[in-house]
Order: sequence, then structure tokens, then C-alpha cells
Amino acid sequence: MLVTGIGVVLAALLLVLGQRLAEPLAGDGFTLLPYLLLVVEGLIVGAVLGRLVGYYPSLEGLLASLTVVVWLLWRDEFQLGLDNFVEILLKFEAHFAALYLAAFILFLARGGGVIFPLLVGMRYLRFKMITAISVAGVALGVAAMVVVLSVMSGFENDLKDRIVGTNAHAIVQKRGIDFDEWRLVREKVLSVPGVVAATPFVYNEVMISSEFNIAGIFVRGIDVDTASSVTDIDGTIVAGRLDLLGHPEKIDDYLKRHTRQPGIVELLAEPLERLRARLGRDTAQGPAAGKVERQRPADDVQPAPGDTDLAGDDVPLPEPLTLETRPGRSLGGVFIGSELKKILKVRIGDRVNIVSPLSEELGPSGPVPKARSFRVAGVFQTGMYEYDAKSVYITLRQAQDFFGLGDTVTGIALKLANLDRAAAICRDIVSVLDGYPYYTRTWYDMNRNLFTALKMEKVGMFILVVIVTLVSAFGIIATLIMLVWEKIKEIAILKSMGATGDGVMKIFMFEGITIGLVGTGLGLLLGWVVCELLQNFGFQLNPEVYYIQNLPVNMDPVEFILIGAIAMHISFIATVYPARRASRFRPVEGLRYD
Repeated sequence: MLVTGIGVVLAALLLVLGQRLAEPLAGDGFTLLPYLLLVVEGLIVGAVLGRLVGYYPSLEGLLASLTVVVWLLWRDEFQLGLDNFVEILLKFEAHFAALYLAAFILFLARGGGVIFPLLVGMRYLRFKMITAISVAGVALGVAAMVVVLSVMSGFENDLKDRIVGTNAHAIVQKRGIDFDEWRLVREKVLSVPGVVAATPFVYNEVMISSEFNIAGIFVRGIDVDTASSVTDIDGTIVAGRLDLLGHPEKIDDYLKRHTRQPGIVELLAEPLERLRARLGRDTAQGPAAGKVERQRPADDVQPAPGDTDLAGDDVPLPEPLTLETRPGRSLGGVFIGSELKKILKVRIGDRVNIVSPLSEELGPSGPVPKARSFRVAGVFQTGMYEYDAKSVYITLRQAQDFFGLGDTVTGIALKLANLDRAAAICRDIVSVLDGYPYYTRTWYDMNRNLFTALKMEKVGMFILVVIVTLVSAFGIIATLIMLVWEKIKEIAILKSMGATGDGVMKIFMFEGITIGLVGTGLGLLLGWVVCELLQNFGFQLNPEVYYIQNLPVNMDPVEFILIGAIAMHISFIATVYPARRASRFRPVEGLRYD
């Protein structure tokens, strides 16, 4: 108990000292510094405990490392969330593994030698079925961790690339609606180290309609000249050209060069309304051009009792919304997503109407929604349904004119040199702009819920696979316990010939460590081979559902090292109990019946 208390107090004192040392460097990007300090603290505590006790300090080391958990929970006011759970788990593992490593090195330096226990342990560990099963259990657990984390990282990176390619790395906005000094702000922002490009934008929520359907969308007004320097909008275009947004009069020329006369198959596949219009047999009297009306039911249709939709003249029809083009003004161009194209059933050159409820015009029944017609100038596809079904692009000037903003913008989109330093660069930007009323948002802030869900899934899968590895560790324990009982006579003979308890313990610890080492190595190799096969040959997915052709895989060397370290640590812990049982056998117990 005294040694345990000394270990706990020493660990607590080193934690306080390490916190004092880490505080001045906390804001300089040293993300690994807390873990390195915990490794050093673990080595110190392990060395002290290894010197104080006359045996391997397994339980004492565990209790000393649990001080890290208590310290971190106290720092977070005992609020356990996803982010601090991962942090607590990794920091505890760093401290505990370093402590055990230092104690094991001192344990090897004590009596009993190293060469003799190693040779005897390797001789005992000849090939047996139960040994092979233990190695296979560790290997499969490690391989599962490698493949699962690599696939989850692949999904996360693929999604991040799509989001960052579609959106900006960060945005600068102003509290209020009078952001008309954006040109001056843009020049200041571009002077901040780490900012590569900047472009203004207007963002608002509207409705869009075609002849066949209607949908709620987000319209983004972009500066055609600078938008491509911030986002990968050029890479997402599947039809049309970006310059058609600013020059919609070129849409007809584009159609002449890039379309062909439809054949009979295309004609038969088109909607009935398009077919009638093309053949000149449209006998139905549709709404007038530029007007949206509610069509009355046919005279031979009898409304059901209580059916107000077919009640005819009993329900007054709303006044039709007139969409007119001012004299001398041509229709503007609009880029729509691939999924929105399917919803509206339109093609390049077709006319769509954008309606905004924000209007200062008053009618007999109140505010009249503002509406304007546009021509489809192109189609983009980002690979994410929410963006492709609910986003459209128009020019910045058209957006300002449509919403009556004058020279005001919603914000300035930024491209940064380093995504991982987005938060630090944004702090520098706010400092340059003197803070209020300006504020910034990073790509992670704008998609926090999505990436939090991905992180939760990744952590959950990691914990489940670690449990599988823990199950395989019980196979090592069972193997060593059976080996101990099988070698009771040999243990008794070794002790009667002068072998110490530490020497016997080292024999079986070397056996367990060898099983863990071979299993971890084979597991990492197997996981790497599976990931390479998935990368090169692919696991086919339905692109209509997942928007990706193959299962994404991202092999991170840091994750490989972390998985190998955790697997080896678990295997090492599994050897302590059987080895200690073997070291405590008395020679008389093994030779009693011989």
C-alpha cells in the first residue's frame, strides 16, 4: 500500500508539473506535447516503482496511471463527452504503456538474467495448436482494427475533400446586413499569413420552380472571376461552362455546339408535355408564359364530400404570380445541382423561376414575393445529395440585384494553405480586423454535426475492435496458464537448481510477449494487405446510393503505430498474471509426487 501511495502521489505531482510546462506552449500548435509529457511522466513513475518493489509492479502501476484519468475528469468537471473520452483513453494509454515499459526494463536488469530466461522461454514455446490459435486471435484482432480504422478514415477524408472542394475553408462575416466594405476587408484578410485566396459571396434561401416541379433551395451568388480560386467549382461541373453564368446570351451557342438532334428513343423517353410541344400537338391550354396558376379540375370530375381541392368555385383560387422580364433585360444564368436537375426535370437552356419571400413590394393581400426567371447555364455534381439537390449558383451581381442588397455581400469565402491550422489562422484574421463586428467560421464549424457523427462512429468501431483484441488477450492468458501447469515439474527443477522467482517469471513473460509480438506483426501485415487490395481492386458500391464507386481506404501510419502499440500493451498485460503464478510455485509442489 505504501508503494502504491508513493506511485499515485508521484504521478499527481508530475501531472501538475507537466501542466505548468505545457501551458506556455499550448497555443503554438504542439498538439503532441501533452502526450509526450505523459510518456516522460510514465517512464519516471515506472522507474521509481520498479526500484521500490522487489517484483514487477503491475497493480501499483495501474493504480498510478489511473491518476491520469481522475486528473482529466477533474479538469473537465467530470463531464464525459466524445472528445474528452478519446483524449482520456489515449492519454491513459500513453502513461500506462510508458510506465510498464520502464518497470519492465528495470525488472530485466535485476536478478535472473535475460539470456537464460529468453532461451528457455523460446524452447518452451515450440509450435502447438493452442499457441497458433493464440497468435491467430491477436493477428485477426489487429487486422480488424487496421481495416476498420482505415476504411473509416477513408470515408472521413473523402467526405472532407468533397465538402472542402464545394465550400470554402473558412468564411468571414459581419454581424448585421451592411457588409458593404467587403473590398477593404478582403485586402486585409489576404495579407494574413496562411490565406491563399478570398472571394465575396451572397447566400440566401429561396424557392425554385420549373414547368414540372418546385423545390426549396439555397442560392449562392459568386464572383465568377475569383470563385474558382477558393472552391473547386470547375471540377464539379458536368455540363455547361462557368462563364455562361455571366454571359447567358452564349447559352444558345453552347447548345448548338454540344447537343445533337434527338432520336426516336429520346423522344419517346421525354415527358408527355415535352413530346407534345416538340410535335406541335399541344392541345392542352397550360398557364401563360411567365405565370404560375392553379389548374381547375375537369367538369366531369365530381368532388368528394369534404374535398376542398376539387371544390371548384367554392374555394377562391389565389391570384397568379406574374413573372415578367423588364424591358432590355435578358434572363440571367443559373447553375443547378445534378439532383435538383432531376427534381425539376430541366436541361441546359431551360427556364426556371426563383422566388424569394423577402420583398418590400406590397399587394392587396400583403407582401408580394419577389420572383425572377433564369436560364439553366450548367449542372454541377459534388457527390453529396444535400448539396446537389438544394444548391444553385448565380453571379454575385445578379444575387445583389435580386435581393436588393446594393453592394452588400453575405461574407467572404477563404482558401487556406493548411486546413489543420484553420482555427489558428481565423484567430489571426479576427485580430487583423480588430474583432467585433467581424467573425469567422471554419470548414469544421460549418459541418460540425456531420464530422462529430463520423468521429462518434469511428470511436465506437475502434472500441468494439479493441474489445475483440481483449478477447484474444484471454487466449494468451489461457495458453500461458496451461503451459505453466504443464511445466510445473520443470519449474520445480529449475528452482531447485538455483533459478530465482524473477527468472521464472521472465521465462513466461517472454513467451507471452513473443505471442503478442508475432500476432501483432502478422495482424498489421494482414491488415495492410487487405487495405491494399481494397485500394487497388476496390469493393464496388452502388454510386446511386453512396455517391462513390469503391470503398475508400486511407492508411495512416500514425494509426498503424497506435494499433500496434495498443495490441502489444494488451498482450504484455496478459502475460503478467500467469508469469507471476509460475514464479510463486515452490519446488516441493512440483516434485511432491515424483
